[in-house]
Amino acid sequence: MKNNVDFLPEDYLVRKAQRRTNIVCLFLFLLVVVGVGGGFLFTERQQSSLKQKVVEVNQKMVRAGESLKQLDELEKKKKEMMEKAAISAMLMEPVPRSLLLATITNDLPERVSLVDYKMTCKVLKDKSRNTRSRNKKARGSKKKTEDAKPAPPPKTETTIEFTGLAPTDLEVAKLIANLNKSPLFSQVNLKLSEEHKFANEVMRRFQLYVILDPEAQASNKDVELARHKHISGM
Repeated sequence: MKNNVDFLPEDYLVRKAQRRTNIVCLFLFLLVVVGVGGGFLFTERQQSSLKQKVVEVNQKMVRAGESLKQLDELEKKKKEMMEKAAISAMLMEPVPRSLLLATITNDLPERVSLVDYKMTCKVLKDKSRNTRSRNKKARGSKKKTEDAKPAPPPKTETTIEFTGLAPTDLEVAKLIANLNKSPLFSQVNLKLSEEHKFANEVMRRFQLYVILDPEAQASNKDVELARHKHISGM
């Protein structure tokens, strides 16, 4: 049996083993430091990216809020314009006064003349609006923030009252029949018919009042017809 003899000092072998152990520990320590540092950098980058996304989201929310505010302002302006347009449409005459007088003059039978006339316009009370107002008060303040539809313009009634002279009541009846045929008027009523002396001639003095149809609209055909008949004022 052959024995191996190691001639190296025992202290040298111990120090050599310790150096190897130290190198391995140092290497492992460096690996841990690199891993921790890499994890820290990765986490830092993730946090920076997340912060940037949060900032971008906040900016988008701010822009969206401004857009919604502008949209609300546009909606309010739109409603105001619609209300003004409705009021303007109400104030505008759908049927010109000159056309009304021309229509009445055109319908006069032979030997019938007008003495004077008076035109009045009044605003009608909307009963349905009062009912809606009472119902709204009964419901209380529910849904105050909801956008209310613009109230429709008030309806108006135009009345023309005129006085004329006719030879007999037959001509007055013809005039009433002619006016009733016109689509511009909703009602034609005889207010007065009496004897009247004019230039040593006994005639019929009459008073009529006609109510304009609130839905009536003057067409180009009506205007052209009145102009064609050479009615003054057209």
